Amino acid sequence: MLAPIRSWDRYGDLDPACIQVLNEIVARGQADVIVSSTWRYGKTVAELQEMLEAQGFTGSVVDTTRTGTPGADRGEEIAAWLAEHAVDGYVIIDDHVDMGELENHLVQTHRILGLPGVFVNTAGDLTLLLRVLEAASRFERRPSDGEIAAMLDSTRITSLFGLAI
Repeated sequence: MLAPIRSWDRYGDLDPACIQVLNEIVARGQADVIVSSTWRYGKTVAELQEMLEAQGFTGSVVDTTRTGTPGADRGEEIAAWLAEHAVDGYVIIDDHVDMGELENHLVQTHRILGLPGVFVNTAGDLTLLLRVLEAASRFERRPSDGEIAAMLDSTRITSLFGLAI
């Protein structure tokens, strides 16, 4: 989310707009950051904090997830961290989809087709991300197909692309 890939060593190019959004997420959510990305390899929490602060980050990096569990995917590493720490709530912001049972907490980022190295949130733009995260924080359960159909009928939503809804 923070660094558009411009080269194989992508960790030096932090996007100021992404840092600003992360600052807003952290401030509004009164949240701390736990790094589970490849950024954690070879860096201490203090080094990650310093690197982000140098780019304008105003929050706190408090930990990283463990590495080195053979065959573990990122979701399993995050689940292991959560099992060891009491948290009131969390959101995972990542371009990986390997979250397993934690996928309901994932706000996934994607590469924009045709623009190598540029990522965007699935919500469409960074200004919408805060609203998506706020809505995700209220998530309790997925509505049934019947509830979704009733919502569609009551709001008269139609598909822009002719897809069955």
